[in-house]
Amino acid sequence: MSCTEILNTLSSLDHDSVLGDFASLAPGARTGGSCRIGKLSAIGIGAVLVHNICVGEEAVIGAGSTVMKDVDSLVVAYGTPAKVIRKRESGERYL
Repeated sequence: MSCTEILNTLSSLDHDSVLGDFASLAPGARTGGSCRIGKLSAIGIGAVLVHNICVGEEAVIGAGSTVMKDVDSLVVAYGTPAKVIRKRESGERYL
């Protein structure tokens, strides 16, 4: 099987959750119910957002992180539990 044949990334956006415009869930990322992910945000590979979490606009959540409280806009957060590591500039590239 080639990479182009893999269609299911095993990501999960649970009930009553909202994914903002141009936001992304990487492979294996999962949310609990009623989560809100702001526009232009990126949720890393295997990250988990517990129930009722809000991730602000243009935020980046690191791979493998567990988000247990709301994350503000324009920040980078990672770890278990996820902690804000630094602020971002609007329009800053993810990588």
